[in-house]
Amino acid sequence: MATTVLQAIQEANTTAGITTLAFANAQEFQSFMDKYEYSQYPVNLVLPFTVAGTNLNGRRKQVVTITGYVLRRVPEDTNDWRTLPVETAYIDPMRVLAIKFIRALLDTDIMDPEVEAVGDTIRPEYMHTSGHLFGVSYTINLPTINNVCI
Repeated sequence: MATTVLQAIQEANTTAGITTLAFANAQEFQSFMDKYEYSQYPVNLVLPFTVAGTNLNGRRKQVVTITGYVLRRVPEDTNDWRTLPVETAYIDPMRVLAIKFIRALLDTDIMDPEVEAVGDTIRPEYMHTSGHLFGVSYTINLPTINNVCI
C-alpha cells in the first residue's frame, strides 16, 4: 500500500515488470548509467517530479507531473540506427512497458478517486544519451489525494 508518490512509483514499476528503477535527472543518469549491466535493462528512469495544486472549498486538489523514460540498451551497433528494426524490436516493447507502468500507477492508493480521466503522453526516444539507449519517454499528470506525502 503506497503512502507516497515514490512508493507508488516503485509499486507500479514492479507490477509492470520493468527490471530496474532509477530516480535521477537526465544529466545524473548520463553519468551513472554505465553502472547498469545489459541484464539490468530495461530501466525506468523517473525524473524529479513537480506538484501543482489548487484549493477548492478548503480542500487541496493536486496533480503530480511524472516524467520518465523506459529505455533499453541495443546489442547491435547503433552507428546506423535507421537500418536497425528500431520500432518493432526496441521502441514498441518499451512503449508496452510504459503503458503497463502508467496503468499500474493509476491503480495505486494515491490516486484521487474523484478524477476519472487521466492523460498521458508517450514519445519514442532514439539513441537517448551517449549510451545509445532506445525506448520511450512518458509524462503523466497524476491527480493524487490531498494527504499523500510527497
